[in-house]
Amino acid sequence: MLSSAPPSTEQHCLAGAREALHAWAHAVASRDVDQVLALYAPDAILVPTLSNQVRDCDPSRRGYFETFLGCEALHCEVLTFNKRVSRKLGTVVVGGLYRFHITRGGVTEAVPARFLFTFEFIDGRWLITGHHSSTEV
Repeated sequence: MLSSAPPSTEQHCLAGAREALHAWAHAVASRDVDQVLALYAPDAILVPTLSNQVRDCDPSRRGYFETFLGCEALHCEVLTFNKRVSRKLGTVVVGGLYRFHITRGGVTEAVPARFLFTFEFIDGRWLITGHHSSTEV
C-alpha cells in the first residue's frame, strides 16, 4: 500500500515514488485497466510506448490501456531507476529502463523501453502526473 503520510523528507519522497512505480508495474501485469488508471492524476499526461498519440485525460488514457493491456500476458520488469526530488518535496521524477514481456498469439516478445515518470503527492496519495515511455533505439 502506498504511503499516505505527507512527504517530509527527500527519503520519504523517494520511497513513495518507488512504491508508486512498482505499483504501476504490478497493475500493468494484472491487465486491469481500472487499477492502472487509478494510479494517474486526472490531468496526467501520458506519452505512451506503443502509440504516437499524447493522452491527457482519463478517456484517452483508458483507450490506450484497453489496447495495451489486451494481450494474453503482460509483464513489466523495471531494469534501472534514476530519480530527482523537488526541493519543495511532494514531486519526484524517475527515469530509467524497463522491459515489457508481451504475449500475443502464444508468442512472447520482449520490448525494451525507456521511461520518465513524474509522481506528485496529491490528496494523500502518490499519483502519476506525467509518464513518457518509448521503445529503445
